[in-house]
Amino acid sequence: MIVALLGLVIAGCGGHPRPTGDLPGGLRVDVVATGLEVPWEIAFLPQGGALVTERPGRIRLLGDDGRLRPEPVASVEVSAQGEGGLLGLALDPEFADNDLVYLYFTTAEGMKLERWRDTRGRLVREALLVSDLRAGTNHDSGRIAFGPDDQLYVATGEAGEPELAQDDASLNGKYLRLTQEQYRGDGEVRPEIVSKGHRNPQGFDWQPGTERLISTEHGPSGRDGPQGFDEINEILKGRNYGWPEVYGEDHKGFEAPLRVYEEAIAPSGATFVEREGSRWTGDYLFAALRGEALYRLRFDGDRIVDEELLLEGDFGRLRTVVEGPDGALYVLTSNRDGRGTPDDGDDRILRITPPSASG
Repeated sequence: MIVALLGLVIAGCGGHPRPTGDLPGGLRVDVVATGLEVPWEIAFLPQGGALVTERPGRIRLLGDDGRLRPEPVASVEVSAQGEGGLLGLALDPEFADNDLVYLYFTTAEGMKLERWRDTRGRLVREALLVSDLRAGTNHDSGRIAFGPDDQLYVATGEAGEPELAQDDASLNGKYLRLTQEQYRGDGEVRPEIVSKGHRNPQGFDWQPGTERLISTEHGPSGRDGPQGFDEINEILKGRNYGWPEVYGEDHKGFEAPLRVYEEAIAPSGATFVEREGSRWTGDYLFAALRGEALYRLRFDGDRIVDEELLLEGDFGRLRTVVEGPDGALYVLTSNRDGRGTPDDGDDRILRITPPSASG
């Protein structure tokens, strides 16, 4: 496991001071690695360490010694225009036995979902699973993850073509699901459409104990409606979330959001805190790009009853947050994506230790 990683702190370089170390409220923030180029996803390996995607098409290894390896373990040919590039990564539920890794990325021909294999520390392409997806310079979504049912879930954007979100013939603007036979098979497949009417959902996770699928989603950008109205949704099979017909609080017959942020925050990757013993156990955390903060939501049944903003403005744009096997939360910054203000240390991997329940 990631033993050496737990105590590693690398100070940020240049720019304005970053608030690392023990902070008020029992929170601790350490910088694990610096100098990444637009990291998008981090997935922890069962033997220790983690794989990290960078949008230009590289997969980096964060070793079990806590050091980011300089050479990528794989390079993927991508189209990295706009918001595109190498995005989602997920390890097979039986990765420890089969070494399978799944990647989601943009190309000049469209979005692709592929299966790769870890071979002696190098990833090699094995199979194309899905390519019937349009890619755009914006709204490619990209988060992929395995659910409690061991099926592979894929969040797709509408690629800047809003009408695709309501088109049942299109896989864009949807939540998709692949069965084990599909994601481990030999040929290209047609995933099941779980839900539709999505603009650009960028993060999701399952609530412990209930297995409710909770998602973040970007609202209109000003080009396709008033800027703002980002959403937190519960994703339910067969439901229509309304884009581009509706947005905001009143969904007029479509599935209504759990929460709407009228001011744009651009919510992205998300995780539930599962590790027991902290004040955040059971809470939903998500990273915000435009909002430049980590949001913590507390649920009571079906309702969101509390919210706290963390690291607001401290590290710039935040792309995702993932709970590691050590119980810490790992956050990727996104300041080199053309929309941030990077300093010499960007982009970073942060490690956040939640406050103790007894603290």
